[in-house]
Amino acid sequence: MPELVLENIIGFSDFRSVLTLRQVCRDFRNFIDDLNDSKLPDSKFTKIEIISEKNENKIILDFFHSKKSFDCIEYSEMENSRKFQEKMTNLENSNIVDVVIQDLKLILKFQKSNLEFLSFCFADFQLQKDSSIHNLPIKLRNILHESNQKIKAKKFTIKAHNQSQIMSVPPFADPETLEFIDLHSFDDDKKIQYDEIIKTEQWKKAQMFRSEFHLLNLNVEDICHFSPCILTTNRITARDLDFLKKTYIRSSKFNFSIFELKNFNENDEISNLWGPAFSVESKLHWYFRMKNCEEKILHMEIFLARYFKCYIIEMNHVHNGAIVHDYNEN
Repeated sequence: MPELVLENIIGFSDFRSVLTLRQVCRDFRNFIDDLNDSKLPDSKFTKIEIISEKNENKIILDFFHSKKSFDCIEYSEMENSRKFQEKMTNLENSNIVDVVIQDLKLILKFQKSNLEFLSFCFADFQLQKDSSIHNLPIKLRNILHESNQKIKAKKFTIKAHNQSQIMSVPPFADPETLEFIDLHSFDDDKKIQYDEIIKTEQWKKAQMFRSEFHLLNLNVEDICHFSPCILTTNRITARDLDFLKKTYIRSSKFNFSIFELKNFNENDEISNLWGPAFSVESKLHWYFRMKNCEEKILHMEIFLARYFKCYIIEMNHVHNGAIVHDYNEN
């Protein structure tokens, strides 16, 4: 069959048809793999999930067409197999991590539209020396680095055990597409340094951030551009909160921030900066007018000496008797 004819056939086919054609014979497979990405159909996935499961030594790839429609490929290390649509394939001497990486690389070739979500879940395989699945984050990083491929996804979600797992994939998100960085931890109160990720373009250009990890030595200047911003950290000072207040009241995009602190013991210092708080049921409240918007109020709240919450409210939601501070750059 002439190459031009085959190109046209592929151009009129959908994603699944091309994958089926690829399995017909080696020549079709090589032709499709060598074809320019622009000539392949768009798979139009909305979400891709990569999950490693420790209990059954599995890796799972989920590809969502919509909230109710998705395809799933399961890779079993114990059976050395790949299962897709009830069809089981023996991988013989192949390493399942390598097979997963190659399958994912192929599928990403077909993704032209932006993903809504790209999700990674890396179980802790470090103590299982007989398993190769612990290499999944490293091999993902290496293959994406070699191909110089940027994945266009609006939201990056990573569930991990440690800092190295977290840093394996965010640098390969397309910073022009990324909006939300979402970090989840398997372990309660897991502490990490975040000094590597803040150097990336992805961090600088993302708009939203959430972390279940306990961020050490937080510098509020590194997170003030996020909204919403939800995180846990060891300490925030009154001066830090004042910096955030000044930043937020000038912002037209700010929505809300929630910080869980180990302990906040600078109530006197913050009162010296902002004036006396309006106190209700162990909560301290301050209200500030937003720049260029008289009816929008920045509500800053501290409660239980541990939680700081900041969000925008309407003027009519201010507590009766509370002082609303006029906008002031200083």
